[in-house]
Amino acid sequence: MTQINKPLKDQAVLYPGDKTDFADHYPGLFNGKHRWFDTLANFLFPARCLLCHDILPLATGSSLCSSCQEHYRAGGQICPQCEGFFRGTAPCSCLPEGSPLQALFTISLYDQNWRRLIHDLKYRNRRAAARPLGIWLAREIINQGYCTPDLVVPVPLHRLRKKERGYNQSALLAHSSALALNIPCDNLLVKDKPTRSQTAVSRCERHANIRGVFKCAAPPPPGTRVLLIDDVYSTGNTMKEAATVLSSRGARVFGAVIAYNPHIKSLQRSGFYAGLDQW
Repeated sequence: MTQINKPLKDQAVLYPGDKTDFADHYPGLFNGKHRWFDTLANFLFPARCLLCHDILPLATGSSLCSSCQEHYRAGGQICPQCEGFFRGTAPCSCLPEGSPLQALFTISLYDQNWRRLIHDLKYRNRRAAARPLGIWLAREIINQGYCTPDLVVPVPLHRLRKKERGYNQSALLAHSSALALNIPCDNLLVKDKPTRSQTAVSRCERHANIRGVFKCAAPPPPGTRVLLIDDVYSTGNTMKEAATVLSSRGARVFGAVIAYNPHIKSLQRSGFYAGLDQW
């Protein structure tokens, strides 16, 4: 397995209002006799709300300001089969046995604010947002008792897409989540075939677009509980295809994303918002 549970070169860009990447590269300045530097860094680079970019109070413990927090619905689980929302016990009778994806967890629904944040992360080089998002995802997974993974694995990009973008946003998220969960993060999956962006094809075409593009570079030990991380879950084709490859090698795969973008049919289905209100 290729361990990546260490500071990544991809995280070297410092976004205004986020000192965390700098702290990763120079940890000595934030410990012991150099702790004064932490105070100085908080003054020069105050933490900002991920959604509206307002400055957050010191030691707030949240990634959102009080105003954005009022409109935020805490994340929960989504059944990969019927897409029902729930916390705790699943309201559906769908069984994970036989499914490559055992379960799915999300921080929030994909609305206009989250769309802007994720687009900034993916396309506008706002890499520093990956760290608080990854830590937030890990914290919610722990608080809600979603799963107890042995390993974190990011959904990979093809090498040409990664070269074009400069980084894989899912790998940055996975790395930060793994550090917060205190477990390894490994690049077990490789995307060896270039594809069109899933956002550039219709929902009906997405399964064919992603079919057979992933390979397992190093199979995990049988029974390994893998936390598979991506940024957005929409039709689920990408994550399910990646989960299929891992589960075929004996892993039990639990998905986790930053935001869920449901299909209009799910929104229209009876009980959808009732399940959402229970979050």
